[in-house]
Amino acid sequence: MRLSGFKVRRDVRTGEQKFIGVFSGLDNSPTLLRVFGSKTNMLKIAQHLKLKVEDSDWGLWLDRDTGTVCVGRRYLQTALVGFLYLDVIHVLVHVKQFLEGKELYDQTFEYVDRPTELEAYRYTIEEARRMGMNEEQILKYLRIDAVDDSELGKLMEKIGVKTRL
Repeated sequence: MRLSGFKVRRDVRTGEQKFIGVFSGLDNSPTLLRVFGSKTNMLKIAQHLKLKVEDSDWGLWLDRDTGTVCVGRRYLQTALVGFLYLDVIHVLVHVKQFLEGKELYDQTFEYVDRPTELEAYRYTIEEARRMGMNEEQILKYLRIDAVDDSELGKLMEKIGVKTRL
């Protein structure tokens, strides 16, 4: 897996942090540049973005009320750096959607049918492929998420990830 420039500070305490103080090296991601339209736009948002480190095992998510990115401290400390990077891509797509006023958690859709999730996953999987991940590695990444096997199959089909060869 090719990953250059991305760095994670894993030794942070619980509480509020600056997003770019924990995650750095995102400014040259071609995927994020497409999501935000330019490096200037992306950096402007990233510099003001807060990261709330919580005392939990949970992954990375966006608080639907405040637009704050949240991460479980144990997940931050133990996640594979490549998977953590993909989670950052995913959550930054949600940040952009939040800023555009999109309903991120529209309950009229199942999780794997939600337009905002599908958009975020498409960008994330595109970045995974750019990094050189194969379908089996992508499947391993997707399995970490909180979807059961039937939802996983549906999600894979919708975002163009092939099932086992």
